[in-house]
Amino acid sequence: MVKLVDKIPELSVISAEWVKIKCLYNAYPNYPNVMFWVQDETGVIAMTDGNMIIYNNGGDTEELAEFVNVINPACVFSDYGTLCAIGKNPKERINVVYRKADIEGEAKCDTLSSKEIYDLLDVDGLSLPEYPYFAVDYCHRLNNGFADFFAIKDKCCAVTFNCGDMAIMNGIASHQKGMGSVALKGVLQKNYGRDFLVCCRDSVFEFYKKNGFCHLNFGGYWVKDDASD
Repeated sequence: MVKLVDKIPELSVISAEWVKIKCLYNAYPNYPNVMFWVQDETGVIAMTDGNMIIYNNGGDTEELAEFVNVINPACVFSDYGTLCAIGKNPKERINVVYRKADIEGEAKCDTLSSKEIYDLLDVDGLSLPEYPYFAVDYCHRLNNGFADFFAIKDKCCAVTFNCGDMAIMNGIASHQKGMGSVALKGVLQKNYGRDFLVCCRDSVFEFYKKNGFCHLNFGGYWVKDDASD
């Protein structure tokens, strides 16, 4: 059964969906526009501003499909198998890759404003919200210790969200050859000791593989505006 909750379960899993949900839960406790549900105590669902995240641990997908259709989100992120099982087939599969953030050393970078960070991330291939929404969310997480960034002015930027011993890439962009690796190394240093996840397209999978990441599974984004159903 899917039920609305104030507290989500403590799970020890390395999953992009779970890390996204946990990061949201830690950053926005008791916020009226951020909602959480559990299904059979282990499946967890989160939604804010019409964007839904589903962590499915073998739950009833028929019930889950009915629930999603009733809530009618604008976007759903989950593992690829779950999305297909609930009839929300994404346009493409997204690679979920993992490595331990085990690069020691101080990550020295430029101190940039939220607008400068946004402008660096605003490149083809990254889907960003409007700047005011990005700025409020990014600054809230950063000021409360739930985000990190590495940036070099006009050259590269990477932003990560974290929840305790796990972190996930929120966006990375390079504006000069070779600077993507610099930004990646920087955020790995800033997240030292954490289990580190990235969701990436096939076009950049080899980049992460060369930087020590292994493939975990496939995820995807279903977007209502892109749907044919």
